[in-house]
Amino acid sequence: MLNIVIQLNDFTNSVLPHSFNLNGNDVDKKHPSYKEASNLWDKFLNLLESKIKKSVIETWFTFLKPVKFENNSLTVSVPNHDIYGMIESRFNKEIDNVLKSIIGDDATLKFEISQLDLFDTDNTLLDEPVKIKISPDNSGISKSEFTSFSLKTDLPDEEKFSSNLYPKNTFETFVKGENNELAVSIAYAITNNPGKSYNPFFIYGGVGLGKTHLVQSIGNEIMKKFPDKRVYYTTASEFTNRFTDSIAQNRMEFSNKGAYGTKKLDKFYKSLDVLIIDDIQNLSGKTSTQDYFYQIFNYLFHEKKHIIFSSDKPVSSIVGIEERLLNRFQWGMIADIQPPSWEVRVAIIKKKLEIANIEAPEEVIHYLATNVKDSIRTIEGCIAGMIAESTFIHKGDIDINVAEKVITRVVGMAARSKNITLENILDCVSEYFNIQKRDILSKKRVKEIVFARHIAMYLAKELTDMTLSLIGSFFNGKDHATVLYAVKTVDAMQKKNRKITEQITFLRDKLKNN
Repeated sequence: MLNIVIQLNDFTNSVLPHSFNLNGNDVDKKHPSYKEASNLWDKFLNLLESKIKKSVIETWFTFLKPVKFENNSLTVSVPNHDIYGMIESRFNKEIDNVLKSIIGDDATLKFEISQLDLFDTDNTLLDEPVKIKISPDNSGISKSEFTSFSLKTDLPDEEKFSSNLYPKNTFETFVKGENNELAVSIAYAITNNPGKSYNPFFIYGGVGLGKTHLVQSIGNEIMKKFPDKRVYYTTASEFTNRFTDSIAQNRMEFSNKGAYGTKKLDKFYKSLDVLIIDDIQNLSGKTSTQDYFYQIFNYLFHEKKHIIFSSDKPVSSIVGIEERLLNRFQWGMIADIQPPSWEVRVAIIKKKLEIANIEAPEEVIHYLATNVKDSIRTIEGCIAGMIAESTFIHKGDIDINVAEKVITRVVGMAARSKNITLENILDCVSEYFNIQKRDILSKKRVKEIVFARHIAMYLAKELTDMTLSLIGSFFNGKDHATVLYAVKTVDAMQKKNRKITEQITFLRDKLKNN
């Protein structure tokens, strides 16, 4: 065990020996300085929110625990070196400023970090791993939908090993953005040296944000770089079903030591190099499965095999899972995936259309990105719907009318904003470009005025239910052809000038949020 001391005023490090309790009860709450440390830490986290996003604090600082406060030195425990390293490298300045404001210029922060092999030596699964021999005749990837390898093991019914990975879920087809940058960076780093760093890796985020795609990308990339490694993807529900089926089929009962007589299943999991479990929160309430998985985790971690989890919530919000497992989820690296920004949604839509070999105008892409905000899965559903609609019903290219119809059906509500009026749009464009409203509505052909007029017509077409004729009538008697020309002109300009796209995005968001 090492206790790494950071002198925050000059950021110098020293290392001192320190003890650590593996059960997570390393904090002595009876220590006279614990209460003061706890109060200071609460104040520290509250002030830190003014300097760092709350989501970042929840990702990196939630699992730090106050230990004691003595001689202007605040000691906190941190689960592992990976989290310590990330905090120390990314947030030194913010920590320094906040700590000094609370304690004073001579403030010191100490991190207690465990370097022991965190596993239970009395675990019944800690025996020699099964020897795997890849069959020389069948060592390549099969032609089935799921990546698989044929191999010979001492498992009679496991003659064919399937990784359960979907081959199309790769880093090449995953869109990286500000909402997932850290998670993707860590995920790819793991593939260069699985089992060594960021183990276990815990990814959390809302439904439909790409967690499954990302964890499967890790598996597929590892198998590409290391063909002999056994990578297995499963969901928490599938893990539970496989465990209970094994118990039922073999009529096994608990042993005196609390381990299960699932020898065949044990050997399967112990033969893995990488275990990926999706939706780990679904182990909640399944006490027997948790007990079994606890043993599997300990064995794989001890053997330096990589374990990867996804969840729809952070570790601190998971209920119904034993504390000893939750603690283990925190041993490695934790990263979140946030809902994508408008720009990232546009990139995702373009990537999905490219994969499907389908073309769609910028107007449709932007409309979809504007009206489907929180779920990549819903975006995929809309794209599939637009392809079907244009092929079988519309019998033509995907256009804005197809997009409107499909999005309304998929999202379950009218996608257009009913409360945005033509007057709202005129006011917003006039203020943004600093051009009088009467000039935008006039017949003046000054370049700047024409540009603002075209932007206003474009937004009117996108954000209201008005027909082109009604929009034209509002703009001082223009006909529908003039409005259509304005819309197509703005679409073309966006393809050549990113600044125009940014201007429209700003105006669109302002109108929707006001």
